[in-house]
Amino acid sequence: MSPPDEEIDTLEFATGYTHLYYSSATGRNCAYTVPKSGTGTTQLIAVGLFRASDNQGAGDSRADYKYYAGPVHLDALGTCVLFNGQVRGTSASSGWGHCGALTAGAR
Repeated sequence: MSPPDEEIDTLEFATGYTHLYYSSATGRNCAYTVPKSGTGTTQLIAVGLFRASDNQGAGDSRADYKYYAGPVHLDALGTCVLFNGQVRGTSASSGWGHCGALTAGAR
């Protein structure tokens, strides 16, 4: 049985939070965005997660979410990631960081 994903960072911005998780067993990252207010009300909520090694990513954004955007997943073993989020008209981005180890299980 592999260990659970661990929350490694949170972006806080005026209208929401974007959470980043990492699995040391698989080298896989996961992110999702939640609003600070208006939960249950239809609004734009977005999340993005990108890998530095090839600038590939995963995202989820719609103008009709009520609770959260994501989760999005991305394998990023041995490379850095950037994650971002948006709720309504306000967004935030982490910049490149959380550079993965070259082998699963090492950080």
